[in-house]
Amino acid sequence: MEETNARTFGEGAMNILSCWTTVFTLFLCLICSEAFTDGWSPSEDVVTPYEFGKHGSPRSHRQIRDCQPIKYDNVTHHTQKAHDWDQNGRVPYPITDLNYFYDDLPFGERAPGHIVWVKSPARTVSVLEPFDSGGCTNHHRATVDTSAKQENCLVAVNAGYFNTRSGDCYGNVVSNGRLVQTNGGLQNAHFGIRADGTLVFGYLSEEDVLQKENPFVQLVGGVGWLLRDGEIYVEESRKAECGDVEESGTVDAFFDMLSARVAVGSDDEGNLVIAAIDGQSKVRGVSMSSFASWLLSHGVKNAINLDGGGSATYVINGTIANNPSDHCRDSAFRCPRQVSTIVCVHEPRCDPRDCNNHGDCIQGECSCHANWHGLSCDQLQCGDHNCSGKGICHGNGCRCDVGYLPPDCTRTCPSGWYGQDCSYHCDCLHGWSCDPVSGECACLPGYTGKYCQDICAIGYYGPGCYEECECSNGLCPCHHITGSCMISHNDSYYGSILKVGECLASRIIQDEGLVPDKPLLEDQLTVLLIIAVAVAIVSILCNFICLCFRCSCKCATLSCDNGYSVSRKHVYHQLGNEEYTEEEDNL
Repeated sequence: MEETNARTFGEGAMNILSCWTTVFTLFLCLICSEAFTDGWSPSEDVVTPYEFGKHGSPRSHRQIRDCQPIKYDNVTHHTQKAHDWDQNGRVPYPITDLNYFYDDLPFGERAPGHIVWVKSPARTVSVLEPFDSGGCTNHHRATVDTSAKQENCLVAVNAGYFNTRSGDCYGNVVSNGRLVQTNGGLQNAHFGIRADGTLVFGYLSEEDVLQKENPFVQLVGGVGWLLRDGEIYVEESRKAECGDVEESGTVDAFFDMLSARVAVGSDDEGNLVIAAIDGQSKVRGVSMSSFASWLLSHGVKNAINLDGGGSATYVINGTIANNPSDHCRDSAFRCPRQVSTIVCVHEPRCDPRDCNNHGDCIQGECSCHANWHGLSCDQLQCGDHNCSGKGICHGNGCRCDVGYLPPDCTRTCPSGWYGQDCSYHCDCLHGWSCDPVSGECACLPGYTGKYCQDICAIGYYGPGCYEECECSNGLCPCHHITGSCMISHNDSYYGSILKVGECLASRIIQDEGLVPDKPLLEDQLTVLLIIAVAVAIVSILCNFICLCFRCSCKCATLSCDNGYSVSRKHVYHQLGNEEYTEEEDNL
């Protein structure tokens, strides 16, 4: 029983040990796989300029300045105005002039390679961090074709040096106007582009790097100044490096060995030149001096040496075009190395690059969206009238004030419509319109109500029904539109009102027991009375006239003085029950 337990325990222990051994083996495989994936191996084609973990000459900028030929005075770098736009203010096309070669190089060397001339480099060339923005800070590495995807690079090559183990970027780096890092004043040959489009090649002080008046927008460091203002500058640059030891040997060995090389430079016209020659360190390729001579023979006037060896990678439109020297995981093949910064040739950029989010950058020019104008699409204007002061211009057109019609807000709403963009129909009756802003009905004379559905109240007429009727009889209503009192029973509207009024009056008289008034001449007694009064008045007038006549005659008789006497006799008259005497004259 004890033997069985011991055997079981031993088998269990062996199984556990076997499992842990398998796990450890897989872990080692994974580590090895990652190492190969990173593209670095101690046996790979590594050509770095300095002792591991260091980068840059120990000499100060002042020492380098003092060591250079006297003809350069105190200037340790060369500047040149970059090739710019054509006579129409546009980037000339094609941007690049690509050439593949397999040349006999100086000193009997022979190697294949590529060279490209780039127009308007201030707008078409960038220094990019590995993989994406922030790649140096995060110690990233990436193949050139991977990093080139950031800008859809037409042409891209590896650029700055880096720590092959940690991935740290070396040297000063400025990418698209952003200062990524500085090297604290350590000296290396640099290539850069300033804000005004100036190309810069050579050694820079820390003050040069941090200049604010005309800052660098692109900057990357190399090792070795190949050409300076049309002259080979390799030996002067070698002295500036002071013979420090790098991973592959002395500085002399670094300058003289055959290797794959990459350079960036310029020609007389300010075009940028990028050249890459294939090789393998100490086996094939080109030395620094031979490279400088070859570049000079192709019209290059200024150039610095970038990272080479197994890092040398040349990409055209996202495809690797050269022959990298690093082995793949399958040693029968060669693969591109994961590197740090790259130099990228891309379509010309607009300023700003996004055209203020109001346009598309096409061949360096902003093609503005609708209603946006200006070189950078920063001016908003809707048409010739720009909304006529009756609206607000937006990216999608005029937002007209209420009551005005798009697209230019020059017209008010047509009759019968109102509201925003005149999209609401008026509900006014009797064929009239409404206010184009509020929709309130503006009624015709004689009508009232929210929708002009009512005529004026009885006794009123005209616009707004504010005028009072002035009919003489004070009884009949006037016309609601004209105010006319000439209304008959045949009138389509007021005739009915009159009939209704008469009907109501009759009913009230009947209910109240009233006697209807009759026309004055319809009462017989009244007529007789009027006649009697009239006769009496006439009779009185006649008698009065007669009396006056007689009195006048008597007065005339008494006043006669012709000597005749007038005899009189009494005449008795009776009027009614009274008597009076009247003397008659006898002639």
